[in-house]
Amino acid sequence: GNNGTRTISATPRQLESLVRTSEALAKMRYSSVVTRADAWEAVRLLKVATQAAATDPRTGRIDMDMINTGRSAVDREQGEAL
Repeated sequence: GNNGTRTISATPRQLESLVRTSEALAKMRYSSVVTRADAWEAVRLLKVATQAAATDPRTGRIDMDMINTGRSAVDREQGEAL
């Protein structure tokens, strides 16, 4: 099992974003080397941004449909029910 946690797969675009963000964090330190700390900070920033962009204000839950399609799963399901 997954110990009750949910997994969200990352797209190639998101992975490339993590690499670019990690590199930018290293450059902010005037370093040409990306550290583990840079990578973890990039992951943290992506999580915060994703949470902010994908939280359905009606349910308070993260809904990746809002990022992928611009519509929440609730909206999509209501449209399909019509």
